[in-house]
Amino acid sequence: MNKKVYGLIIGWSLITIGLVLNNLFPFLIGKEVLLEIRPVDPRDLLRGDYVTLDFNISHYGESRLPNGDINVILKTDENNVAEIAFVSQDNDKSLEKELYLKGKVIRNTIRYGIESYFVKENTGQEIERKINSSSKSYARVKIAPNGKAKVLGLELI
Repeated sequence: MNKKVYGLIIGWSLITIGLVLNNLFPFLIGKEVLLEIRPVDPRDLLRGDYVTLDFNISHYGESRLPNGDINVILKTDENNVAEIAFVSQDNDKSLEKELYLKGKVIRNTIRYGIESYFVKENTGQEIERKINSSSKSYARVKIAPNGKAKVLGLELI
C-alpha cells in the first residue's frame, strides 16, 4: 500500500479514538456529584426505554438567564448534592478551578445534554412512578473538568 492509504487509515483511527475518548472523558477523570431531579412523563417508542430527567439546576431564575451557551458553576453541600453557585458566559481559564457544567439556554431552561437516561427494557415507567412519588430523587453524575457530564445512575429516595 502507498503512504496515502496508510495516512487515511491512521487519520480515521485517530478520529475514532478521539471520539471515544471525548465521550469517556467525564467517566475517566470527572468529579461525581448528585443533582436533584424533578418528575416528568416521557414517551418514545422508537428510542427504547428511558427516563427524561429534569434537574432543579435547569431552572435558575429564568428572567436572569442569558441567551445561548453558558457555564453553570456548581457548589456542593455536605451530602455532595450540587446546586448552582452562579452562571457565567465566560470561557476563560478561571473556570478550570471550578466545578461547572456546560449548558445551553433553551426557552428559559438550561439544557446540559444529560436529560435522557436509558434504562433496562420495561423499567422506565416504574422508575418514573418512583420519581413522581418520591420526595427527593437524584441523578448520580460525573462532571469532567471541561464541563461535560455523564449520568452514572439514579438514586430514588
